Amino acid sequence: MTEQSWKPLFRSPKSTVTKVLRSPAFIDSRERAAAIIEDTAALRSLADVVETMDHTDAPLSAVADRVAAAVRFLRATADRLDIDAASPPDGRKVRSRPDAETSSAAGRSARERLIVAALHYLVTPVDLVPDFRVGGYIDDVLLLSWVFGAAVNELEPFLDDDPDA
Repeated sequence: MTEQSWKPLFRSPKSTVTKVLRSPAFIDSRERAAAIIEDTAALRSLADVVETMDHTDAPLSAVADRVAAAVRFLRATADRLDIDAASPPDGRKVRSRPDAETSSAAGRSARERLIVAALHYLVTPVDLVPDFRVGGYIDDVLLLSWVFGAAVNELEPFLDDDPDA
């Protein structure tokens, strides 16, 4: 009996989310997010642009509540940066568990940049599926859904629980 090499009978295509995450437009958005998240004016400007978009029609209506929470997150992050810039640095901070705090802060920071990158991707008209084409927001909704799931802890405080508000 001869030894047969194993080959898959079919090749599964990359998921659509993976295609969006690896698209040049999202890579550009991720690179820009690193600068935007440190700039209060850029955070507020991005929040303003996202707020002007129509989230009432499909497919954006599927993530409208999360987009609104992300806008509130951007504004709160800008406010926090303003407060941090105004207060003098405290060199006497004592960390009880530096490894846990550092890794937690690093993970939170990465997810925060991911939220900024996803919102930047949303407002970029020419992305994987250009927004001016039919179905142009489908890729944006897929990406936003994935990011909002990954950053659920960061967005939860900004979700509006009152359906009448």
